[in-house]
Amino acid sequence: MIMVLGRHFEFEAAHFLPDVGTFGRCSRMHGHRYELTVEIEGPVNSDGWICDFKELKGVVQEQVLDRYDHSNLNDHFEVSTVENIASQIFSALTHALDGKPYWLKKIKLYETRNCYAEITAN
Repeated sequence: MIMVLGRHFEFEAAHFLPDVGTFGRCSRMHGHRYELTVEIEGPVNSDGWICDFKELKGVVQEQVLDRYDHSNLNDHFEVSTVENIASQIFSALTHALDGKPYWLKKIKLYETRNCYAEITAN
């Protein structure tokens, strides 16, 4: 049986967007409490699980939280939109999970409570 497993993470980071004409007041330095939901998909093994939540947490810790938590996102991205950040996170997690018996299905990155970017694997 194939099943989806998900875990929620949070990190805080600051950024600014480069063009006041395009991005308005977001062109000034400001911060967000980002919320990230990561979903993996795979077969349930004979022990009754897809993967240990601790293992998934470790991958996200290394690939996302250690890089971006309490950082200036402009040090990591030319244009630090939620779309660009989500795309890089999706790519990093996909690569980090390569060879595992499960795979990345979807991420959802909230920049604010009401605004997010979502990427689903094909």
